[in-house]
Amino acid sequence: MQKQSDPLESIFDKVISGASLFTNRQALRTDFIPQNLPYRDEQITSIGQILSPILQDSKPSNLLLYGKTGSGKTVVAKYVLQKFDETTKKHSTSISVAYSNARLAGSEYRVLVDLAHSLSMEMPFTGLPISEVLQRIYNNISDNNLKVIFIIDEIDYLAKHAKTSNDDMLYSLTRSSEHLKNGFISIIGISNDLHFKNFLDPRVLSSMNEEEILFPPYTVTQLSDILNKRIESAFKTKSVPSGTINLCAALAGSEHGDARRAIELLRVAGELAERSDEKTVIEKYVKDASQKIDKDRIYQAIKTLPIHEKVVLLAVDNNTDNSTTGDVYNKYQQLCKKISLDPLTQRRISGLLSELDTQGLINASIINKGRHGRTKKISSLVPNETIVKVFNDDPAANLLIYFYT
Repeated sequence: MQKQSDPLESIFDKVISGASLFTNRQALRTDFIPQNLPYRDEQITSIGQILSPILQDSKPSNLLLYGKTGSGKTVVAKYVLQKFDETTKKHSTSISVAYSNARLAGSEYRVLVDLAHSLSMEMPFTGLPISEVLQRIYNNISDNNLKVIFIIDEIDYLAKHAKTSNDDMLYSLTRSSEHLKNGFISIIGISNDLHFKNFLDPRVLSSMNEEEILFPPYTVTQLSDILNKRIESAFKTKSVPSGTINLCAALAGSEHGDARRAIELLRVAGELAERSDEKTVIEKYVKDASQKIDKDRIYQAIKTLPIHEKVVLLAVDNNTDNSTTGDVYNKYQQLCKKISLDPLTQRRISGLLSELDTQGLINASIINKGRHGRTKKISSLVPNETIVKVFNDDPAANLLIYFYT
């Protein structure tokens, strides 16, 4: 009897033999910091000047970086701080850089846990008052005379969801010097929302003492140049034709000049081409990559939603098309009861529905009913299989999938 070949052997052999299209996949990851950042000299210079007091052991101003997704805000901030870290170490001093994505963290508490862990502190993921977490962080900074730059990505999420209490996290951090005997914390806030300051508590605004830098979208030509630079680091020579580069740039350029999208398209297209044993990344794989990314993006967008927004989304999808806010809220309350979750008010749920509408996960349109007034009709834009997968993968909410029809 002829022995069946192991399908994994050919995959392993191909990788080991170096028959890959890639030379450095890491150069296409979202957390990769390249050696140079084209078309961002002005922003790099501005950030460098604002943060320069670090080199004299002085606290710099807080910073707010604005711009659409993929305009280079996060990578530029990390690039500049990497350069500062290299320089300070040459002069026998150092800075501590902490990073948290507020939307992914999901709460003020988890943002502070990210900060604590960046400072090599042990901190429980739940259970302590925010004031206690802050005090522990302040004590650590004072005791060790740390110079901390805290990057808060998608800071607008915190501004929109922050508790209006005396121990509000952003308010406390902007007044951290009152709690520190030594060292300092400076904040670099990053936001896709140009109007996010409208959501800030007036106390935070008055104590923020920030400087602002705007990141304009990249043009299609600029995106092509950025891709060519990444290709030099990531792919074998002549494996990515110019038509493929131009298509990636054009697709990303149509989405407000999103460099992250352009690089992601290129990476996924390369992976699809490699799996098909192609020697070059032809345009077909860019189109295939675009479809795959869109599908994966919806999944990731829902997966990272806070639990109440997930339940609201399920309540929308669990109703017939064109449900009213009242219909959705009634279903939401029923679903909360199934998993022992305290429901939010109908007013708060109405706000969450608006946020889901903004993210393109639902469609909420106002219908004029003449003398009967106006009403909001709501329907889901998420494929059923995506809903099922998200809830199956969420231990906190997977029980709800049994009530999904």
